[in-house]
Amino acid sequence: MSIPCPYCQHPFPPGAQSCPGCGASLLLEAIPGGTQPVCAVHPTLRGLGTCSRCGTFACARCLRAGPQGETLCVRCHQLEPDAPLPWDQREELGLWRAFWKTFVQVLLQPGTFAQARAEGRTSDSLLFALLCSLPACFMTGLTYMLIFVGLPSLMEAFPDSSQPTGDGSGAVFMRWTGVGMFVATVLLGPPLSVLMTLLGTGVDHLVLRAGGVTRPFSVTLRAHSLSEAAWALGIVPFIGTQVAPFWALVSRFFAYRGLHRTTTGTALAGALIAPLATCCLCGGGYMALMLAIFGLAAQK
Repeated sequence: MSIPCPYCQHPFPPGAQSCPGCGASLLLEAIPGGTQPVCAVHPTLRGLGTCSRCGTFACARCLRAGPQGETLCVRCHQLEPDAPLPWDQREELGLWRAFWKTFVQVLLQPGTFAQARAEGRTSDSLLFALLCSLPACFMTGLTYMLIFVGLPSLMEAFPDSSQPTGDGSGAVFMRWTGVGMFVATVLLGPPLSVLMTLLGTGVDHLVLRAGGVTRPFSVTLRAHSLSEAAWALGIVPFIGTQVAPFWALVSRFFAYRGLHRTTTGTALAGALIAPLATCCLCGGGYMALMLAIFGLAAQK
């Protein structure tokens, strides 16, 4: 939010001590006994703006810009939490150490979102989401390959005498299907996961905006991406992918409430509405795909 210069009316941003238009100093001495407002911190200086949070007058030396562009006084600005997460310190920690520290913090200490830095680059958020998807995609693809490759061998080891013996093409089809699913899951799973992150964030952001949240989309994307740390648990066979969605939802609630500084009800709505809607759609499509694959194998 810009404030007009008292000399030329040219807008200047909070924190400036000289006008960018006319170059005049904005540190104006207050007139004793005058009607003009004075700074709450420096009573000898004239107040040029009011804090949008506490309503006090502030001089040019005390005006600050808040995370949403609002005008704050220096006291309220210092109260704004801005603790960096390990993911924000990759240059000092290194990529994988920063990822591991953030992974542990998000899963075991979600309350730290209340003091965490809200803003972050879109590319950083998407990179974190991509890395979180790699273990789950690899283990999911490997599990499918083992099932589709091992099932024909199991059927051959314990044949059913009541069923006619085929030419073996069905077993070959299932084995190659398993290999194909592994390759497809490993190569296509991570970028599709990032795409789903963007789509899910978009829906969540609409819900949060309806609940009164005013911070930008980048904050929602950062919160959503960080909450996907739980998907790295997908490296644990079978159990990991079952636990990860629920753990991610819990982390997402804390992330939305902490980074958006919003209420518990709004954060819950933002975290739950989109997953509940997509669960019904994706679950039906997944079952249809599995039934189609087994149906084709049975016809061979």
